Amino acid sequence: MNKNNNLSNAPLVKDILFIHGITSFGKAHIAIAEQLGKLGYRFHYFDLPGHGAKQWEWNEHKFVFNDMLKFTEDYIKNNLSDQPFIIMGHSMGGGISLSLYPKYKAQIKAVILECPLTPAIFNRNEEKGEFEIGDLVKNFEKAKAVFLKKWSRIKVAIHKWIIGSDRCFTPLLSNIIKSTALDTIRSGIMQVDVPTLLIVGSEDKVIPPISTSKYLSSYIKDITVCNAVSSGHNPYKETPEQYQEFIIEFLTKINY
Repeated sequence: MNKNNNLSNAPLVKDILFIHGITSFGKAHIAIAEQLGKLGYRFHYFDLPGHGAKQWEWNEHKFVFNDMLKFTEDYIKNNLSDQPFIIMGHSMGGGISLSLYPKYKAQIKAVILECPLTPAIFNRNEEKGEFEIGDLVKNFEKAKAVFLKKWSRIKVAIHKWIIGSDRCFTPLLSNIIKSTALDTIRSGIMQVDVPTLLIVGSEDKVIPPISTSKYLSSYIKDITVCNAVSSGHNPYKETPEQYQEFIIEFLTKINY
């Protein structure tokens, strides 16, 4: 495996840049990397600051969302320069992918999102219908304000589901929700104009699947939505065969 984690030995082929979620790490997604490598794709992955083998870095630095963006930008500059690629992200990594889309839209040929972080998180309690999707689109600031009033309570629930005992990630989670991170993600979504695959987990308790699907579909015209049945927030490991099938079918469909 070379320095940029290219799992294909083929000469210059099609590149996919993968960005993992909060608390995760790049190699957690090795299964899809290997599958796509067999099909001739170069699958780039890495550990974001403070994640994976670099978790010790939290002792020296309190990372925020912008640190994740900067690290990813540096990786693109050093490894993908001006060449075309597909950007792919899970959870927070999906939010990073959408945030960076405007800057790299000339290079990005498609977007793949797995349970991505978007403003639809404001509608976590889908059953009670806290917000209509139209309200999220038209009254973003109002929806955000209502959500933040409940943040102390909601944070406990989200912490339980995605952070567990790794409390070093709590400041990053709070920064994502309380800073301008979601505004940045929203701005990116509004500019996406390439084929997009959205994979949601039908039982996801972190990222609301129905609201996320409707929210992204209201902005992105060329979007394919796939529902990972019986999966929670991590289809890549909860329903891996279904997850891999969605991605391979999408790549075949767009002929990339």
